[in-house]
Amino acid sequence: MIHRPTTGVYGDESDAASMSRRQLISGVAGAGIASIAGCLSARDTADETVRISLGSEPTEGDWEAYGGVVPYHTPFHETLTAAPPDLQTVEPQLASDWEAFDETTWRFSLQDDVTFHDGSELTASLAADALSAILEARPIGFTRLTPDSFRAVDEYELEIETTQPEPATPGNLAHPLMSLQHPEADEPVGTGPYVAEGVTPDQPVEAVRFDEYRETVPEPSLVFEGVSDPQTRSLRLESGETDVALDLPRGSYEELAANDDLEVRTETEPRTGMVMVNRYREATSDRDLRKALQYGVDQQELVAEVLDGVGEPARSPFSKRIPWSAHDELSAHTDTDRAREYLEASAYDGEELRFIIDGNQSEQQLIAQEMQRRYDELGIDVAIEQVESAAFFSEYTGGEADLAFVELGSINGAADYLVFVMYHSEGGDNADQYESEGTGVVNPGEEVDELIERGDTAFDEDVKHEAYREVQRRVMDDGVTIPIYYKEYVIGTGADVDGPELHAIPHMTDWTTLTT
Repeated sequence: MIHRPTTGVYGDESDAASMSRRQLISGVAGAGIASIAGCLSARDTADETVRISLGSEPTEGDWEAYGGVVPYHTPFHETLTAAPPDLQTVEPQLASDWEAFDETTWRFSLQDDVTFHDGSELTASLAADALSAILEARPIGFTRLTPDSFRAVDEYELEIETTQPEPATPGNLAHPLMSLQHPEADEPVGTGPYVAEGVTPDQPVEAVRFDEYRETVPEPSLVFEGVSDPQTRSLRLESGETDVALDLPRGSYEELAANDDLEVRTETEPRTGMVMVNRYREATSDRDLRKALQYGVDQQELVAEVLDGVGEPARSPFSKRIPWSAHDELSAHTDTDRAREYLEASAYDGEELRFIIDGNQSEQQLIAQEMQRRYDELGIDVAIEQVESAAFFSEYTGGEADLAFVELGSINGAADYLVFVMYHSEGGDNADQYESEGTGVVNPGEEVDELIERGDTAFDEDVKHEAYREVQRRVMDDGVTIPIYYKEYVIGTGADVDGPELHAIPHMTDWTTLTT
């Protein structure tokens, strides 16, 4: 059995409460607006500064390895490779091309015209030092890389050695956490199209054009601010206090789209909202009950009514945006009659099922309530419990719930790590219970482990994709997952702002495509 790192990087964001649907999604939010000196009272881009509202401050958290700013969304750093907007084939960025010499050794040829913000040239030696420093500061398990994995072969040729066979290496290197920060700099010093103008913890960051960048960069400076509440981001956009707002409430889409002063768009992410059914709890260890729970949900209705149609009903745990998703091969699991048949065949005897949701996810609360209503009609007793965000995943991976609502997806150029983390017995979602009890949470067993390992180590794309599709077929047949929606994120801009071009992964938005 291979030993895949047990932790993944989900990049999830959050919200919550138990008011009415309209109050929850469209109600006026209270506190939580980040204060910005000199912020605009009405939209005005004459000063050539574009204000961008994110879900959190770009300096919030421990991002010392990147000069104090989060590498998601912000345009200060770049990676060796890039995930294209359609997520199909990994593209060059700082590296011009690459080749696998054997199962664990790669050679990446770097571009020879790349300059860091401090004027130093990007060489293979500097790239090796930068990547080593990142992994020294924060191990990134799914990459199968260590601080000792990087070696300069010549001035622009970088050798990378993985600890085990890792065909997904080019895609993994597109993850924002693998962005290159100059290893000797304390401030954000990358190779990106913008330079950070001063960094203060928990405060907005201004980005100004990097004049030495190898491609054209638009004139406007950018200010990245954190506004944690999505409804507040929406209000700031409407009032003109911000020019661009990411991840707006899906329930506000129609109202915002009707505003002639705004441009509102959506894009499908490689991210799925789903309910995981614990295979090893006493009640839900019964496959017939799990199948009853699976068939008792109407994804079409949930997306249309709760999410106001912003999203797509899901059939697979893995979004259609991921190249090896089995969505087209799987049927919709919505059939009340079949749900009743499975329930009658089960040993279920009225036990209360504990259904946990992240306490900061308001839309998930509404979906859970609709699922609870349908289960009640079937005769299944489900109790919803909101769990604080900080404790949610420990309760889920600790096997403390029968059902858990999660929203998971990939934010790099390859999504292989998701399959392992979610369904392999040694993956992060199952490892604690597997190691301590010999069970897990949603891992179907040894045959699925072997399929995951086959796909995980396959350099042949057809072999990889077929293995992962078979995992999805078996997972759905076992009833351990109830896919609900493929997420669409909502982005809004002022009518006087052009762009940016949308990327399937919002963390990878190219801000050089934004102009005024």
